[in-house]
Amino acid sequence: MTCRRQRRRRRTSPAAPAPPPVLPPDNDDLIQEILLRLPSHPSSLPRASLVCKQWRRLVSDPAFLRRFRARHRDPPLLGVFKDELHHPVFRSVLDPPDLIPPDRFALRLDDYRAASLLGCRHGLVLIFNYNTCEFLVWDPVSGDRRRVAVPQELDGGERSVMNGAVLCAAGDDGHVHGGGFRSCHFKVVLIGASKMDGRIFASIYSSVTGEWGDAIFTGPVSTIYYFGSPAILVGNSLYWLLSVWGPHILEFNLETSTLAVIDGNWPQMNFSSDCHYCIMRGEDGNVGLAILSYRGFQMWERKVTLGGAAKWVLWKTVKLHDILGLSSAVQREKTDIVGYSEDPNAFILVVDTDFYMFRVDSMQSKKLFDCNVVTRCHPFTSFYTADAAFEGIGAEDKLRLDC
Repeated sequence: MTCRRQRRRRRTSPAAPAPPPVLPPDNDDLIQEILLRLPSHPSSLPRASLVCKQWRRLVSDPAFLRRFRARHRDPPLLGVFKDELHHPVFRSVLDPPDLIPPDRFALRLDDYRAASLLGCRHGLVLIFNYNTCEFLVWDPVSGDRRRVAVPQELDGGERSVMNGAVLCAAGDDGHVHGGGFRSCHFKVVLIGASKMDGRIFASIYSSVTGEWGDAIFTGPVSTIYYFGSPAILVGNSLYWLLSVWGPHILEFNLETSTLAVIDGNWPQMNFSSDCHYCIMRGEDGNVGLAILSYRGFQMWERKVTLGGAAKWVLWKTVKLHDILGLSSAVQREKTDIVGYSEDPNAFILVVDTDFYMFRVDSMQSKKLFDCNVVTRCHPFTSFYTADAAFEGIGAEDKLRLDC
């Protein structure tokens, strides 16, 4: 009797069937939505391309790459360009597997023996050739180059080029890094000086029209003995550190097309011989000034009162020893600010022969590399994704894709 009941119970309670295996979706649109959410690291899309041929096809599509860049908006800081023997040399600031070899962004300039690297912005690099009096705009990710001759009125020698800046014509709200000139027009801002009356002027070149705009002048200024700092973009204005018998700042408002020199009479600041200065982005989006000494950082912000008067306010003070995590005291003559990037609000500092990156917002630092040759570093931010990084896929990885 007991055996019959057990057999009857086994008949009425069969074992549940095993659930079917969960397979990845085959819908291209759904997979793309997933891939769009990968981090913007250089290794993200190349690694995803190794999953299968379908994924490789999707992440290689130019339309997908444009969506990927647009979704992430803020590109990562890939590294810095250093001006060594009149050639831009790239050094990555990322760790493996995102570290980019220097030869991936190599540019040999045989006819640029008197060239100067002026700066990087929006995924573009600006170089000026003093022999040929022309700018070179270079997109390292796409490899695109464009030569831009200076305005004709500079050929007579009455005006000279002092500095310049490059930026995307679409501005911060619409530029696409690393897409080449086909996907993004650019502007070149030329800063020069008139030898006759000592005035500073600015002129803008547009890649849309292929022409320079009219020169915009300041009033007469005193003798300029330093104009070597790169431009810093804060809001709608470009700023250069301009020493005219004091720490003056040159401001070019891109929206109003006005050029002005901000007075350097700031008695509350400490301008001593052992300090180094750099324009920066302030806490409230205003222009700021960083003062570095062997003791630490002072960060000031320029604020405009309700009455229209401008004043400098001390924003932050930090000790250099603390933010860099150094175990010994910093020597007075072995510190300097060699670079700044407004997008991540980060400084490139050098102590002795060691280069560090210090992010203002997070108050964190990272040792980058050491180099006996201390030169200015131009931080380079851009999306370095599948359209270029696939060139670095090894033979074994390519064999996997063919299987």
